[in-house]
Amino acid sequence: MPDINFKEWVKGRFDKPEGPEPWYYDYKNAPPEPPPALSLQYLRKLFSESGELLKGYSNRQLKDGLWYLFDPGNSNELFCLLDEALPLKERLETVDAIYLLYRDCFFNRCSKELSHLAKVEGNPLNSICYMVWDIVAFPATGGKLEKPEVDAACLAVMEKALALEHDACRGSALHGLGHAKWYYPAEVQRIIGAFLKAGKNISPDLRKYAEAANTGMIQ
Repeated sequence: MPDINFKEWVKGRFDKPEGPEPWYYDYKNAPPEPPPALSLQYLRKLFSESGELLKGYSNRQLKDGLWYLFDPGNSNELFCLLDEALPLKERLETVDAIYLLYRDCFFNRCSKELSHLAKVEGNPLNSICYMVWDIVAFPATGGKLEKPEVDAACLAVMEKALALEHDACRGSALHGLGHAKWYYPAEVQRIIGAFLKAGKNISPDLRKYAEAANTGMIQ
């Protein structure tokens, strides 16, 4: 397969019509995937520059495109982060860049609410923000602690996202930490404990969710 240039790669995932169902429900709409090394490069650039690169797309288009990328049932591209044939340093830098997706995209475009309490979907971008660590294939792929460096980088992203004074971002991080609690209990307890001790503007609902995440009992 010939290499796909970056601009075409972005358009193939986000420049899609907003139908009643996500565009990727029809497998014929799946865009071509570049080789893993190129996927790694493109994902890092996308996350690092998401605020600028994605500003021309609607929140629904962002939701569908990001859901496509993060859900291994749709795309294999994020598995490049677990590909030991690729340099670990570059893979960890790409995981680290997910924090910039929080800071420059989710923080600015998501509604400031806790998604687990929402009774109806409002801002569509909130749903992928909340679910990103639920649908992705790591940390602890398949319940196995096979990629500790990648898992540690994921936990570090969640920890940094907790410092953003935005309940959608914090709820997303706590959601991921709640799942990770079963595999990394000490690390999760440290992260959530430090957040509750030093965090600013923690509402009662957010505190309650953080305490639930610290037990692994989250929605």
